[in-house]
Amino acid sequence: MTAAKGYVSDSNEVSVTEGLTSLRGKKPASLYVFAPGDDYFVPQAKEAARSLVAKAFRDFDYAEFEGSDDNVDGIREFLGSESFGSGRKVLIINGLEDKGAKHLGTMASLFLSGGTTTVIFADLAKVPSELLKKAYVVTSYAVPPSAVRSWIKKRFEGRAIEDQAVHELMERTASSFFLMRSEINKLLAYTGAAVTVTDVREVVPRCHIAAAADLVEAISLRKYDRAATAFYDLAASGATDTTILYDVELGFVRLLNAKLVSKSNRPKADLRAWCLRTQHQYLDDYALSALLTAASHIKLRELETMLERLEEIEYETKKGLTSSALAALERLLSAVALTKQ
Repeated sequence: MTAAKGYVSDSNEVSVTEGLTSLRGKKPASLYVFAPGDDYFVPQAKEAARSLVAKAFRDFDYAEFEGSDDNVDGIREFLGSESFGSGRKVLIINGLEDKGAKHLGTMASLFLSGGTTTVIFADLAKVPSELLKKAYVVTSYAVPPSAVRSWIKKRFEGRAIEDQAVHELMERTASSFFLMRSEINKLLAYTGAAVTVTDVREVVPRCHIAAAADLVEAISLRKYDRAATAFYDLAASGATDTTILYDVELGFVRLLNAKLVSKSNRPKADLRAWCLRTQHQYLDDYALSALLTAASHIKLRELETMLERLEEIEYETKKGLTSSALAALERLLSAVALTKQ
């Protein structure tokens, strides 16, 4: 049995929309794997899977297990049992531990026998390759902005909301459905009849992903006061130092690719496709234009130097050579601001 050491995208990779549509269809696949992402879609996927089994038979033909070694026998027994209902059984596996994953890899034939639809929520690196190569794999939770805007307006239950307020909400939450659902509930509770962009700015904090993107853009545009504000938003976001460092690195990698696309006169569509494929981020025309504008204000060598320094901070953090990645990042940003003034 070989484990999937670092998942490589293949033809079985689908978007979250495609995965849920397949699960809700008349002919669902035998196996789905949902990588970590937007937690909003976990209950959506579970409900879609549960609906495949008639209510009268769910006590027998629907099962949910944690992916630990202790549950392997129970999973094997469920997969090998006969259906009590119309023939379709559904199995949900939440997470995978190393030992449990190793044993499940030897049971590939049971997972793929056709009588059961299995949905696994786990880090792809832990999913046995015998299962992964046969699964519909959901890694991208990007949804077109037009669909996100429509979803937001429906969630406001008839309340008026300014278009700019919708945009601000998407920006501050990085279009995370999990975050937007929570923040919309707050806006409904603490605002008046019509929700304005001012309401969103007062009620909705900037999440770490959005704050990191704002920080990268501010640095490229040499707006250091704005960069300082974005850094404080990052520090207050509650995210771990390593998560914040990862978000900032991701932003500069995105900026680097925008720079390369611009310098080589390649079409903008190439950059949009790259962001969707590698960073699972859907860029509308506004976001694409803003990214290219930011890239035009920073030199290629400056970007490469910034990424080299960020990689050094990451290495020092992993080796215990620095006690705080966030403090090291703050020192780096301060140094960049001083050299450019």
